[in-house]
Amino acid sequence: SFRSTANWTLGFAYYLQGNRVASRRAYTEAIALSQASGDTFNTILATIGLGNIQEIENQLHLAAQTFQHVLQLAGDQPLQIIYDAHLGLARVLYEWNDLAGAEQDGCQSLHLAQQYDQVIDRFIVCELFLARLKLAQGDVTGAMAIIAQAEQSARQKNFVHRIAEVAAAQVLVL
Repeated sequence: SFRSTANWTLGFAYYLQGNRVASRRAYTEAIALSQASGDTFNTILATIGLGNIQEIENQLHLAAQTFQHVLQLAGDQPLQIIYDAHLGLARVLYEWNDLAGAEQDGCQSLHLAQQYDQVIDRFIVCELFLARLKLAQGDVTGAMAIIAQAEQSARQKNFVHRIAEVAAAQVLVL
């Protein structure tokens, strides 16, 4: 519905401004409105937003539950947008030192994000996460290979704003 989309947009705008209280309120309202109208896609979008807020506020158990809920909402539909829930879950599992679980969700996230790759740069974020994960597992060579791939993609597709993140990851590996 229009109102739930408007609330999601508001939630995202507040999120970008760093106003987490207003963002959480807008996302919560968007979830209620989209659930009431049976709009699964907007429910998923707003729930991912809420999970991101919970993660930033270090409410990791809550964030993990929220990201899991997104995956349940999506069910068997291979919705590309749920890459964000897989990535959020991977980051939480990484924080909990569940590196195997983090890798599984990180790979799922990358697989879904790559389906956007002609226009959206999110797969590079997934690759950089997986590179950090490889480092945590002691696989420096694997991390370097992923970063090299991310750098090549960023340059080929002219995702200039991602180059600094790629460079920071290279420094980390070195």
